[in-house]
Amino acid sequence: RADRGWRNPGFGQSGRHPVTCASWDDAQAYAAWLSQATGKEYRLPSESEWEYAARAGTLKARPWGEGESGQCRHANGADASAKDRYSSWSGSVACRDGHVHTAPAGSFAANGWGLYDMLGNVWEWTEDCWNDSYAGAPSDGSVWEYGNCAERTLRGGSWLNNPSVLRAAYRYRITTGSRLNNLGFRVARTLAP
Repeated sequence: RADRGWRNPGFGQSGRHPVTCASWDDAQAYAAWLSQATGKEYRLPSESEWEYAARAGTLKARPWGEGESGQCRHANGADASAKDRYSSWSGSVACRDGHVHTAPAGSFAANGWGLYDMLGNVWEWTEDCWNDSYAGAPSDGSVWEYGNCAERTLRGGSWLNNPSVLRAAYRYRITTGSRLNNLGFRVARTLAP
């Protein structure tokens, strides 16, 4: 909608909330601006970097474990708070995290490496082109620069996703120009060797 955007995604936000309604191109432009402003290299993470960070050294579906029961302490996803507002939703967890839409960054417990909101809140763009499977994926954590590059890989799920989506391995794709109120990004900084 023409009246919606990152300043007005259709629900209240403060400066502590994650940006929403940002396309892949918007995220690229922000990373370029931040790099120029700071003199340090910022970029979107590769899909494998994102998953490595989300797992925080574990092999579990979620940093807090395999089950869905810890979701309201660790991630902003579809729950009873959201179900009150959107009664037609199915698959939400019975607990209440207190947020219908996005939550301020850092509202939930960090993963084992101190990273917040890796699952839930907003889908996060990665640098990688979409590929239907991992067959032929780079094995060194680098960006997958071939495949369907009109669509990019999203990770993490969002405030409107049920627990089956809020898993470290779950992947989704969308066209690079898409701007949705459950779609944002996080940047990574390249460190000198």
